[in-house]
Amino acid sequence: MTTKIVNIVVAGGNYAGLNAMRHLYATLLASPDQANKTVVNITLVDRRDGFVHYIGMTRGITEPSFGSSLWVPYSTVDWLQHPQITIKQGTVADIQPTLVQLTNGEQLQFDYLVVALGISRFAPIGIRSSTKSEFVAELAESYAQLESAKSVVVVGGGAVGIELAADIKCDFPHKSVTLVHSRALPLPGPFKDELRHNVVDILQNSIGVELVLGQRVIAQEPASADMADTLTDMPEHVSSTATDATLTLSGGQTLHGDWVVRCLGTRDKKSIINLPSSTQEPIFGANGIRVKDTMQIDDVAYPHIYACGDICSRDTVKLAGVAMYGAYIAAINIARTISSVSNDSPTLEESPLYPSKILLLMSKDHFIMQLGDEIWEKEKTRQYVSDDMGLQGSINGLSLNKVPAAYSPFDLAPAF
Repeated sequence: MTTKIVNIVVAGGNYAGLNAMRHLYATLLASPDQANKTVVNITLVDRRDGFVHYIGMTRGITEPSFGSSLWVPYSTVDWLQHPQITIKQGTVADIQPTLVQLTNGEQLQFDYLVVALGISRFAPIGIRSSTKSEFVAELAESYAQLESAKSVVVVGGGAVGIELAADIKCDFPHKSVTLVHSRALPLPGPFKDELRHNVVDILQNSIGVELVLGQRVIAQEPASADMADTLTDMPEHVSSTATDATLTLSGGQTLHGDWVVRCLGTRDKKSIINLPSSTQEPIFGANGIRVKDTMQIDDVAYPHIYACGDICSRDTVKLAGVAMYGAYIAAINIARTISSVSNDSPTLEESPLYPSKILLLMSKDHFIMQLGDEIWEKEKTRQYVSDDMGLQGSINGLSLNKVPAAYSPFDLAPAF
């Protein structure tokens, strides 16, 4: 009997990519249902050599000893050493209907693809490092600049800017920390003004961050590298910090910061998704790659390509848990398709639409959460808060410290 070989590529690691890998391993490599039927080869492509707990990055900058724990090398994860798993450390340059091309020119042919490339931020929140040793050095560089500064200005009052300003002020209470945001209230997105006012109260009155709201930064001298007009697909390699800088605001006010950090938005991966649409709708929409509830690309030409996590259009608010669940759906649907013994297409699982959610961790002692239209009480929220900002929970959920148990893709298992 001829052995069938199936090649799966997972483009991108971290929350979505690694959870896809975990469930592909459990259903296709560890599962006895696949014995003597199909040889499945799975390739993970990641420019880094490990998982990084991005949720903890703001505190990783202010506490480098904690920051070093955020990186878990793939070489320490037992099940990733399976002979039918290959880890390619490289950067995706181009995605076509049947191949992924890396920046070094290497091409990876696939039968199934999971696109989990996320979105990118400028350094230091965005991580330019490709190894843990580089990451630790990168954290030390940011910490040295922060430690020597008497005054810090954080520009951008989204979730990252809020958490960074709070972590800096709580870890360095004698420093002057100012958060500048262009709107009258911080935290853009589908959230209540009540939540925003609560955030303002916590930052100003409980933590001691100075707020400048309703003003844009119209000039900065010296400028940080991210202010250049040149667009880049790899903003992680571009710094958004400046030292000894003066900022001019739209209201005419000037601010000085010994250390200035700009936390202004993200960059997508649209330029590398070269998948022609079979309809009038582009594959890459305003909020990411258009996907069905099955996490397949929403185009009849690409039933074999899935997208999950921040790169897909599934959710307005991008969350690690939602990314992991979407990856779980993608993985079991691929496994069902491969494992189906009939010529009929198997029933595919669908991911539900989740309500918008935000959990702001404003230092170890202050946090606030909105789920859907409900702002949770502090004691109710506390169950989701840990001193390590969810690090151990993510390690457990992604099975980075244990081998995932085998299960049939036609049965449902916990997503994480």
